[in-house]
Amino acid sequence: MDGTQQPLLEVRNLKKHFPLRSKGLMRRTVGVIRAVDDVSFSMQRGETLGVIGESGCGKTTLGRCISWLYEADAGEIVLRDGEREFRPGQIEREDNSEFRKLVQVIFQDPFSSLNPRMSVLRSVGEPLRVNGIASGRELEERVVAILRRVGLEVGHLQRFPHSFSGGQRQRICIARALVINPQLVVADEPVSALDVSIQAQTLNLLKDLQQEFGLSYLFISHSMSVIRYMSDRILVMYAGKIVESGSRDALLGRPLHPYTEMLLKAVPRVSRRQGARLQEATVGEPPDLLNLPGGCVFHPRCPHARDICREEVPTLRTSADGRQVSCHLAEELTLAGVFD
Repeated sequence: MDGTQQPLLEVRNLKKHFPLRSKGLMRRTVGVIRAVDDVSFSMQRGETLGVIGESGCGKTTLGRCISWLYEADAGEIVLRDGEREFRPGQIEREDNSEFRKLVQVIFQDPFSSLNPRMSVLRSVGEPLRVNGIASGRELEERVVAILRRVGLEVGHLQRFPHSFSGGQRQRICIARALVINPQLVVADEPVSALDVSIQAQTLNLLKDLQQEFGLSYLFISHSMSVIRYMSDRILVMYAGKIVESGSRDALLGRPLHPYTEMLLKAVPRVSRRQGARLQEATVGEPPDLLNLPGGCVFHPRCPHARDICREEVPTLRTSADGRQVSCHLAEELTLAGVFD
């Protein structure tokens, strides 16, 4: 990958907070959930960037901010298309539809993301119609072409979502996302609602489509096995912040943050003597986002925590091997990776 190229996507100090309001007439703000709190990263063209963390860590909110389904409270998102730059929240009205063409989303639940009253032809063709790209015969031809590419048949055009299996519905959603040739696809847990037997087929399809269409994926998942298979680089999120990021092999082979190690230990391992096993259960519960602990937010669950962890908030800094980590003890700890 050419390191001199400008990134396809840059995210700078992104924040998205949700106020929690009391019930009744006054509706006072009684707290704030910091779902995404000062997150920065970049993505290259053709890259798959995996985002992983437990439920509530902010990964889905991050994806929705990048795809402009949520308006960010602070920070900047820059998406590049050749010489043009798009900044959600600062886009002129005439550039709004251009941005929408560049970024598409594959949602977690393929059934709820499809309109039950719309046929496959209407569902997949809707982005073409709304964006003024195609209509009539041309629209139908483009829908047929993308349906065939994702493994569906022309005879499915007039059928409705209820008549398909979960895997077929997700293929329809993938076709709908790709029919307008986007550059960036935000895949939010795209296989977690599918049967295990179908997950591998869907992941392989996404990889094939990436090569064919030159796509970039922001791939969100809670499954370390899926992230390992799909990603070139990985972001690990905890309580709305990035705690570690780096190349897949470096991060999985030798994590720098204890939370990354904890996620890796929860992955079943296979050995000839012991068979599949869970190496160690995760410790504790994710933090209450309305009442975060002081210092490092992970310290109540961290087996290595010291006084400095309870008192000072660690900064996200670059390690000797070029990775980023937010841990006071990163240089001192020797943590176990997936190859240990």
